[in-house]
Amino acid sequence: MSADQLDELPASGGSKNSGGGNLVPVLIAIVLAPALTVAAMTFVIKMNKPEQVIKDQIIEGGQPLNMEPSGEEKFYEIKQLITNLGGPIKSRYINLELRLEGLAGDFEKVLEMNEHRIRDKALSIMGGYTYEDAQLDGFQERVRIDLKKAFSMVLRKYRDGESDLIRQIYFTQFVVQ
Repeated sequence: MSADQLDELPASGGSKNSGGGNLVPVLIAIVLAPALTVAAMTFVIKMNKPEQVIKDQIIEGGQPLNMEPSGEEKFYEIKQLITNLGGPIKSRYINLELRLEGLAGDFEKVLEMNEHRIRDKALSIMGGYTYEDAQLDGFQERVRIDLKKAFSMVLRKYRDGESDLIRQIYFTQFVVQ
């Protein structure tokens, strides 16, 4: 081939190459990449966003209950908790009377509304002990702890955060026969 042939331009005929044919995929990638990134980040943020818990107001008889600590100690007594001890000897029984202490404004009202649940839970726990359990050192403290945990579960919907409604349990009578 000679140099004259190389300098000649091809005749402008039927086939014309356009240089913009490869530009369309690049434009699609430039537009879609940020859009997909925004969509993915929105999804991740919504998934990790903590739920806003709306605290239901506890209502009794159309009146909201005051569950805020009042600062003064309030008491509620539960009398005549009597049940048979578990085990082979069913003639043994345990008899308790309790004085429950709390700080909530409507402490007495809440416990009065739930006394049947509290009594049921206390009797089922007391019936699970045997006479041999009652002879062990620290039995009274064990009963106190078990009752406090159980009452906390029964009254969990009235709790304010992690603090229990019942602060302390006192025994006014504790008899095992």
